[in-house]
Amino acid sequence: MIISIPKETIAGETRVAATPETVKKFIALGLEVSVESKAGLAAGFSDDVYLKAGAKICSSSDEFFRSADIILAINAPEADKIKLCKNGAVIVAHFNVKQNKDSLGYLAQKSLTCLALDLIPRISRAQSMDVLSSQSNLAGYKAVIKAVDEIRRAVPFMITAGGTVPPAKVLVLGAGVAGLQAIATAKRLGAQVFASDVRAAAKEQVESLGAKFLVVDVEENLESDGGYAKEASKEYQQRQKELVAKQLSQTDIAITTALIPGKKAPILITNEMLKNMPDGAVVVDLASASGGNVEGVKDGQSTQIFGVKVIGYSQAVCDLAQTASELFARNVYNFVSTYWNKELKSFDWHLEDEIIKAACFIDNGEMK
Repeated sequence: MIISIPKETIAGETRVAATPETVKKFIALGLEVSVESKAGLAAGFSDDVYLKAGAKICSSSDEFFRSADIILAINAPEADKIKLCKNGAVIVAHFNVKQNKDSLGYLAQKSLTCLALDLIPRISRAQSMDVLSSQSNLAGYKAVIKAVDEIRRAVPFMITAGGTVPPAKVLVLGAGVAGLQAIATAKRLGAQVFASDVRAAAKEQVESLGAKFLVVDVEENLESDGGYAKEASKEYQQRQKELVAKQLSQTDIAITTALIPGKKAPILITNEMLKNMPDGAVVVDLASASGGNVEGVKDGQSTQIFGVKVIGYSQAVCDLAQTASELFARNVYNFVSTYWNKELKSFDWHLEDEIIKAACFIDNGEMK
């Protein structure tokens, strides 16, 4: 049984789905691990450290995919590689199914089974497998560091011989995993932090981190059963827009993190709001790959809009490739090892299991 780790091919992707740490753990289970040459190089893991961990290094990409029983990847392999896979192979990756399902049909051309890490349910048994949370946590941290590096002023309150420096004001829109980490990071740097979220339950979490929660005076349940945000009513959106606009007019740094699974990201900051922000302010949009929370944002680019620097930063975790890979790899190991039968030396992927039922969107070549 060969577990294979490919080199990621998407532009800007620096992470890898297994590290020397998890390679050793897979081998301890009695599995063979094959790593495509230079797969971990961008994350700081050379072929030599994988060899020392017990993996085999495969220099031929085509042979690599032909021999794989289970492929562990950050993103779905490309169509030309899928054609090489053997029937019955299993792919475990982040497929972003809810947003990309129509474009993932090529994965069903062979009798493959595809398990999407992004579909793993948010239940207690699956917490250690939650790649969305581990990666979002890092993204929230890195977004603040990016903004602080770009802004032209100091962040913490200071009393100096030249006078007093007030703390920078930071506004975080969306208080999920990424938003909460952004709040915590900004507070540690000494900023005065404000936050907004459509989920009322987020208020207590925001305030526990020392930030002020912007309360929209409209009673509406905007949290799904899975703990994600739902789309708000027009009345709520208008009230929130007014509240956010007022706060932005005196904000130095804004971090936006709001995503709705399977839908375009909601616009939270309009051009009119940007126009009223202080000159030199910085906005970092973590949702830019899904359309963005900021009007006019360009994913992967920095744009000046009315004197405000707007940064589309959906690949923030790729700038923390080593740590991001370590966390992702542990999540993947926890998922895969749960279904490994060491005595029978085989995997038990049964659809009756709550986690597998949710994650499996292609079963033996059949799109679900």
